[in-house]
Amino acid sequence: MKSNCSPIKLLLVALLICTPVASVNAGAILSNLPGISGGTSVSTNLGLGPDLFDRSKAVGLTMDAVAMTFVSLEALISNETPDSILSGGIYTDVGGNPGALVAAFTPVNVASNFGPSIVTLTTAASSVLAANTSYWFLLDGPGTENLLLWDSLAPNTAPTATGVAYDGYRFSSDGGTSWAVSGIFNGVRINATAAAAVPAPATLALLGLGLAGIGWSRRKAA
Repeated sequence: MKSNCSPIKLLLVALLICTPVASVNAGAILSNLPGISGGTSVSTNLGLGPDLFDRSKAVGLTMDAVAMTFVSLEALISNETPDSILSGGIYTDVGGNPGALVAAFTPVNVASNFGPSIVTLTTAASSVLAANTSYWFLLDGPGTENLLLWDSLAPNTAPTATGVAYDGYRFSSDGGTSWAVSGIFNGVRINATAAAAVPAPATLALLGLGLAGIGWSRRKAA
């Protein structure tokens, strides 16, 4: 019996399976923005403060069963003086605290007398947030004395999670050597989109069969 599965049909089926579908999940996965700054007295100095403590702070989340691609982190930032570099990155979770660096944020220069206003941080390369995995999104400042602040909100408002679990904030005053739980909720929005699906081996084999069949058909016709 003659098969109806021509090489062109096999190729079309494979292409349909491999073609990415526009994600409907793009957007904020953790956010307490927009919001009003709570002022300098309850905001977090990043980097080396006037008291010479080296501070950094992180907000954490745990992914659900769906992997996503990190898009950006938006933070409510202010800066008095001097011009300062805002840095940080995405970190693994080790015992409920930031662990190893996964991807560094591209540093952003924050001018003197800035904000409070939103600063957007991204990574140089695409960063996939794996399913069922915890991450910490850490912000840091320069190693020289500064007044760069990650502003809290008034009222103090915890972020709302969408498709992930919110794991709280962690604060360090010794350059990340030790961490403590923080109840000051700094203004943040983490944006992500659904990770692109990788074609299954069977789909790739189907695509190969279709291409090979077309080549064989052309040789036969010649």
